[in-house]
Amino acid sequence: MITHFFPPAKHENWQDYFDPDEELLWQGAPEPGAQSLPMTVFMSIFGLPFLAAGLWVAFNGFDSTLPFDGFVHVFFGVLMVLFAIPFIVVGAGITFGVWLYAKHSHHYIRYALTNKRAYVAKSFYRHTLKIYRIMPDDAITLEQGKYDNVKFKTIYTTDSDGETRRDIGFDGISGGREVYGLIRQIQREGTA
Repeated sequence: MITHFFPPAKHENWQDYFDPDEELLWQGAPEPGAQSLPMTVFMSIFGLPFLAAGLWVAFNGFDSTLPFDGFVHVFFGVLMVLFAIPFIVVGAGITFGVWLYAKHSHHYIRYALTNKRAYVAKSFYRHTLKIYRIMPDDAITLEQGKYDNVKFKTIYTTDSDGETRRDIGFDGISGGREVYGLIRQIQREGTA
């Protein structure tokens, strides 16, 4: 059923997006499972109060001890259920959504690296393909653990809250050291 709402990635044939002188060096996807188990557990626990409050309000909306009778009692009960629905949806989404994302994200995210660019394709609600040019002066980081994260681009955006930093990369992959080495090689060849 999940593939009905989230179709698999369409970006399987990377060569359709390459320049004539580009060649594929590596392709992959995140490994299945939670990248950070403590964070996933924390988010689930964080969502439980929203879910519990929403369910409590929904079930107590028709409580017979309320001082209303007849139509007013039913109207008040329906109003309470409608009020509770956003809390139930958000709470269930946070509590269970992080586990679904951890289990299924590797089906909907694809990575590719060429001798010039990095490609990140996602197919959750809609299909997106983001392309990042590998520049010689980009800071590259390798985070090793159960799964590896290779960050190759930093994007700064400014909004009303100030400047925000976002690190772009290949998250949750195996063999991160190899990918890190390929990106460093691309950087060296870019300066030659």
